[in-house]
Amino acid sequence: MSAQQLEVSEEPKGIEELEVVNEASAQLAASGGPAARIGLEQYYSEAGPDYAAWSSEFNMHFGYYRAGANPLNREAMLEQMNAEVLARLQLGATSDPRLLDLGCGLGATLRSFSRRLPQAWLLGLTRVPWQVERALALNQTAGCSERVRVVEGDYENAVLPSAEFDGAYALESSCHAHGDDKGALLAEAHRLLRPGGRLVVADGFLAGGRFATALQERVYRKLCECWVIEEFAQLDQFTVRLEQLGFTDITVEHLQMRVAPSVAQVPWVTLKFLLTDVVFGKREMTRARWNNVLAPVLLPLVSAPLGPMTYCMITAKKR
Repeated sequence: MSAQQLEVSEEPKGIEELEVVNEASAQLAASGGPAARIGLEQYYSEAGPDYAAWSSEFNMHFGYYRAGANPLNREAMLEQMNAEVLARLQLGATSDPRLLDLGCGLGATLRSFSRRLPQAWLLGLTRVPWQVERALALNQTAGCSERVRVVEGDYENAVLPSAEFDGAYALESSCHAHGDDKGALLAEAHRLLRPGGRLVVADGFLAGGRFATALQERVYRKLCECWVIEEFAQLDQFTVRLEQLGFTDITVEHLQMRVAPSVAQVPWVTLKFLLTDVVFGKREMTRARWNNVLAPVLLPLVSAPLGPMTYCMITAKKR
């Protein structure tokens, strides 16, 4: 479902800045190649290596800031986000848990879990063949390839046995699922979990409210195009779908301020990337790579407090 169409009576102060960003968006996209949409597999195959500029461990998500931590230590905050997801899976006394990463990227969170859970069996799903190959090499280097597997598969239609996993999570990957309630992904997660198993989803959501202007909505649409996202989930519809599927103990945590310190580092990381990889780099700057540069710059313009997007961590338990 598309975002609501707006009738704008007047444009708020600062609209000129948004116009500049919108124009820059078009220019950057044009410089990367033809305007045809790219697919998820192409995007992550071409832009995936660039995530090394964000995280040496290839944590492809935002960080979690805890009071007293160093807000400049990005890698520590990224690792803390992994720890927060694991804590909410509430594995308790499970001696050898089986966990599933729904959209695992290069498997950084799986490797983090393997260090914390030496007896766990960990499986990640990705639609990108390049990520499978690269994750295998990273797992071997980390010495966890016997317990951590990354396989090619669709998390909305996984070829896996039902009730196989003690926990499942989607860390900034649910956004790529279909629909504004991500129903197919949630239904598949419910099928794959054992009774009592928990699901954790951390991602951006549209949490009520309207876009401030029609221009802001266009910025949001460009953001989705850059990250190959059909639509971010509507928070209320997402939680309703969880209930309809039979999940219980549903908890929604608003973490906008927790991720803010890592989000604040995006301009510096982007500038450094432009200097090292664009000006002096040898790889071709494809449309997918330009999109990966542009999307984090657009994100604050549509996120709280300027827009309706917010960052949440949602947990639920299968009966």
